[in-house]
Amino acid sequence: MMKCADMEALFRRNKALFALKNICALLVALACFSWAVSVLAEPDGIPQVKLNGVETPNLRNLLEGLSPALWQNKNAPASEAALRGPARRHQERLRKALQSEGYYSAAVDFTVSWSESAPEAVFNIVPGPLYHLEEINVRVWRDAAEQGQPEEILPAALETGLQSGSPARSVPLLDAEQRIVRQLTGMGYPYARAVDREAEVDHDKAAMYITYLLESGERLSFGTPRISGLEKVRLETVQREIVWTEGGWFDQELLEKTRDKLQESGLFTLVRVNPAPPDAVEDGRIPIDMEFNERRHRTISLGLQYRTDEGVGVAADWEHRNFMKLGRSLRLRSQVTELEQNFSVNYDIPEFMGSRDTLTLQAKTAQIETDFYQSRRMDIGAWLEHPFSPERSLGFGPALRASRVKETSRAQNYYLFSFPFQFSLDHRNDRMDPTRGYRFTDRLTPFMDVHDTGVWFVKNELTLAAFFPLGEESGYTLAARLHLGMAGGASLSKIPADERFYAGGGGSIRGYAYQDVGPLDKNGDPIGGRSVTDWSLELRKRLNEQFGLVVFVDGGATHESPYFDFKDTVQWGAGIGIRYFTPIGPMRFDVAVPLNRRKEIDNAVQFYISIGQAF
Repeated sequence: MMKCADMEALFRRNKALFALKNICALLVALACFSWAVSVLAEPDGIPQVKLNGVETPNLRNLLEGLSPALWQNKNAPASEAALRGPARRHQERLRKALQSEGYYSAAVDFTVSWSESAPEAVFNIVPGPLYHLEEINVRVWRDAAEQGQPEEILPAALETGLQSGSPARSVPLLDAEQRIVRQLTGMGYPYARAVDREAEVDHDKAAMYITYLLESGERLSFGTPRISGLEKVRLETVQREIVWTEGGWFDQELLEKTRDKLQESGLFTLVRVNPAPPDAVEDGRIPIDMEFNERRHRTISLGLQYRTDEGVGVAADWEHRNFMKLGRSLRLRSQVTELEQNFSVNYDIPEFMGSRDTLTLQAKTAQIETDFYQSRRMDIGAWLEHPFSPERSLGFGPALRASRVKETSRAQNYYLFSFPFQFSLDHRNDRMDPTRGYRFTDRLTPFMDVHDTGVWFVKNELTLAAFFPLGEESGYTLAARLHLGMAGGASLSKIPADERFYAGGGGSIRGYAYQDVGPLDKNGDPIGGRSVTDWSLELRKRLNEQFGLVVFVDGGATHESPYFDFKDTVQWGAGIGIRYFTPIGPMRFDVAVPLNRRKEIDNAVQFYISIGQAF
């Protein structure tokens, strides 16, 4: 027979598993609850739509998505006759949707089943064959009004993106037209436009023949930029951002790249970059009109946060985005919390040495005081950021830190030289509140003490966050985060305490105090580790324009070894949160509990208030 002590030990070992199962059940229950509410919210007497004859899943989903448009009134129809009119209009809506998907001989009829409590419109659909493209042609004239003249001889062939034999769906056909115009504007034709589409359908072959008719206009080169609206920004600051060459063939994409770079500079509230009207053409060159509205170049911002483990935090920022009227940014930042006080200065030099790179000169002083260590340090460094594309970048640069780190039993001065490298991929649709996409960063940093300790070590940190929308209109987003960190070279005791890995807190494993997850000393204080693994899973629900809900599970561990140690206990935390959406990003209110709470170490609950999603 199992003794009471054995039962208690078994319960403790399985406590985290039980709690995790409960959280997973809560996630499922939340989704089921939302579905049930949406179903039960349908008032009695609202017409229901039934579709017969459509077996293709994607096509059926499309047609079912149109069904709510049948009856948009709040009140139920008063009679069968009142329902037939909307049903007839919906019949035409379904037929057009079928044609847009390539079913040009589709037939749709309907019947109405009337009752005061549950009226129903039944649509019987015969999609017919899926039509395919048989022939694709493109014809371009300099002046479409003179189609009797020879067609324009283009510098390169045009690509429609369509293939003979592909389904004759309307979206690809319309996209092809825009693609052709886009190619023409990249070949030197700033006024290219689509004139018409001639589509012929052969019902016997279930085939379509399509011809695109376009007007190119005159082929022109880039002329002189005509810049207006500048007040405090120097003319050379704008000219430095122009990516086209005067005299080169016109290319609309170069205009857009220039506009985006100027908009991202933070100097302007409005940036317009367009070719001048045709009557401004001179000697085969088209001037480019550039219009600006400058924004205020100085900004002061204040921030406030509260976390149970870190207490109240205050931050203040001052930024000058047009320092010395050169389009360079000077930022001063000060942050004060119960654990850390710091002050930093950053000076950004865009287009460094005529390249696309941005050079940032940095200086920072900080004082950190935790239960295990105290650190006073000063950092100086330079960081060069090279963008391969808007989504991919590589950064690197030297840094030097002078610090004094005091642990429980000793104090040590360090003069650490480092040279970090960081590769970033960012495909999120929104940086403050992403609902789809992913972000990946890999930061590799070698450290070496250049004074007398002889310490050297290498840190590598990888972070991946991914976001998955659960249905286009549901408002649900599944968010996941994984963080891995490893340090090799020196032993744990040789690595400065403020450069070790820690876990726990609002940016790591919620439900646990700041840096409290991992190895502890005899006093119960965290000593840090040479590796860390932590992760998060969130189910986010957007309720309306102002509010959202979050249910989350976090987990992870810190290890004394430079790799994941399966012997170390994984700490789990879970909780719920509210999001209040503002123009500068969502405000976060989270409450979390430790699922496998350590006696006399972990508090029963932790609270977090800050701006932005957890990740």
